[in-house]
Amino acid sequence: MIRFVNVSLEHQPDRGISGISFVVKRGEFVLLNGPTGAGKTTILRTIYREIHPDSGQVIIDGQFQPNCSGHDLSLLRRKMGIVFPEPHLLTDRNLFENVAFPLRIEGQPRRKVRLQVNRMLFRFGLQARSKSFPAELSSGEQKKGAIARALIGRPFILLADEPLANIDHDASLEILDILRQINEEGMTILAATHIPEPFKGIAHRTLHLKDGRLSHGS
Repeated sequence: MIRFVNVSLEHQPDRGISGISFVVKRGEFVLLNGPTGAGKTTILRTIYREIHPDSGQVIIDGQFQPNCSGHDLSLLRRKMGIVFPEPHLLTDRNLFENVAFPLRIEGQPRRKVRLQVNRMLFRFGLQARSKSFPAELSSGEQKKGAIARALIGRPFILLADEPLANIDHDASLEILDILRQINEEGMTILAATHIPEPFKGIAHRTLHLKDGRLSHGS
């Protein structure tokens, strides 16, 4: 699914990585754990090609990914669902339109968009909030909306950077349950966090990062 082979990125001294090698298999839930600046976000950004490594190979879905751009980059990113620490919902669109946005970009038929988005909102318990704008949503609802948007295009993997950031305890439990459910249904998940304890019993294994290096897995 995803393979890093001796990947280094050292031109970002605060968040670089050095000699990183690991594999994420289809259907796994893998946690990237480490303190701020350990290289967690750098690894995720390398996977979705926002940044390019100085050396090594990043193999995604069986294909080596060189410095792709343009149409190839767009196709690659459509295969991934990406969740950032902040929800980044579009402030001028309601929740329905935010979740529908990736499908609109793809040019999906209006009826198909409506059905898929309503189904996703129902699953996340957000159907009553579909016409609400981001400013009217709680932080937990915004986070759930961001995850719903990331999943609406049926990606092969969900990349989640600090998925529990800036939400309260109850919302965290909801997000964890959602992640558990979609993983049990076959979704591959790679999540970065500096607090691994809430993920115990949910993530299959943990990759520990410190100072841009992989120390050991569990």
